[in-house]
Amino acid sequence: MNAVENVNDMITKFPNTLNKEDTHKAISIAFTKWSDVSPLTFTEITDLSTSADITIGFYTYNHTDCWLSPLHPCFDGLNGELAHAFLPPRGEIHFDNHEFWILGKSRFSWKQGVWLNDLVQVAAHEIGHALGLWHSQDPNALMHPNATYTGQRNIAQDDIWGIQRLYEPLDAVSTPTPHPDNVKIKIVPRGKVVGFRCGTKNTKVPPKVSWYKDGEQLLTSIPGYIVIKERDMRLVANEFNEGTYTCRIHRRGNIVSANSWAIRLKPERSSNNS
Repeated sequence: MNAVENVNDMITKFPNTLNKEDTHKAISIAFTKWSDVSPLTFTEITDLSTSADITIGFYTYNHTDCWLSPLHPCFDGLNGELAHAFLPPRGEIHFDNHEFWILGKSRFSWKQGVWLNDLVQVAAHEIGHALGLWHSQDPNALMHPNATYTGQRNIAQDDIWGIQRLYEPLDAVSTPTPHPDNVKIKIVPRGKVVGFRCGTKNTKVPPKVSWYKDGEQLLTSIPGYIVIKERDMRLVANEFNEGTYTCRIHRRGNIVSANSWAIRLKPERSSNNS
């Protein structure tokens, strides 16, 4: 990544429950949280004929991505999933337009009988994904999977390390690599869904399994990219998902087995006939 990079963003579809002015303000505040701790700058563009690096929209049930991606869910109506984002290079953030979005902290409205959701907080979390961040293990981090439920609105140190690792090389950062020496290499075409199973033995009691990508633990599924369900994992092969995936089986606090797979994209044939 470049040391300094300008990112253009655009809101293509607005929510039903929040006016355009407050929507623009909320999204701007969310982007500022990341520009304050990284070399990134963000510029909102409004010309729909112009290409943007990150597009933002509010949608209902069966919108664009759930038709195109075999691993991505459609929205589920009021409550449940609030939003989801696509990791680079796609650059899209989708919010559930069934939800009640507000400029302010999330709270329950007894008058309306619904949750009013903090657009700044949810947007800041999803922007992190759109910039390339996965979920954090730090419960105080904005990128923790439960940040929306705990009301975490601010960037934590773990978030800073993550975004600066992506966009500003840090000599002090080193990532452990917990995969074994024997790595199975899989060369697959772009777009193919690839599946792995951790271990080969079937046991009466499901083992405790942990998954890693390039040494960093995967805590949850990444919509549209990776699905994790206990011993099984599936992913869509693309540039972002290339890397080494490792699973570890734990019993009584000890690692009893581990498997690793290296995913590489199959080179595409050139269309140049000369």
